[in-house]
Amino acid sequence: MPLTICLDPGHGNWNRKTGQYDPGYVVTVGKDRFEEAAIAMIYVNKIRDILKAAGHTVIRTRRDAIDPAPVSRRDDIARAYKCQRMVSIHCNMFNGKATGTEVFFRGEDDRVIASRLSALVSNAFGIKDRGAKTEKESQHKSLAIMEFDKCWLIELGFLDNPTDRAALLDPGRMSAACHAIAKVITSP
Repeated sequence: MPLTICLDPGHGNWNRKTGQYDPGYVVTVGKDRFEEAAIAMIYVNKIRDILKAAGHTVIRTRRDAIDPAPVSRRDDIARAYKCQRMVSIHCNMFNGKATGTEVFFRGEDDRVIASRLSALVSNAFGIKDRGAKTEKESQHKSLAIMEFDKCWLIELGFLDNPTDRAALLDPGRMSAACHAIAKVITSP
């Protein structure tokens, strides 16, 4: 049965402050600059293509780096389009030594899907599975995106960890992770 799914590439324009671009975590290696918001957009577009090819309707909270997308309104977008599920894509950063994929959720009824997402995505990347965690286990008291009932926030990996970053940017692993995400969020 076709679903309507909202995909949220984390951060971006107007995310926290009107008129300002929020790149999320940024890592510079030599002349290369890696922005969480840009990486999240790449993933969301790939997942969108997979879902659309399977007959699902996909709504994105932002289309590009200039599309205004206040974080407090993203759950409203999912509701306005009557989405059944929502996934927010992010990258982590800590101290260069932390590694792995983790998935945040709000209600206990969302734990199983969060666990499956974390396991399959970490497997696609070949990095640690940090598991499913409640939003209270995140660095924030609550996550605005989680105001949508069926929502999962995926921290793909740690941008400041060279192994994780290489996995996230590897086209083959990226494709495997995107297919895994699409499969899990469309499963009954």
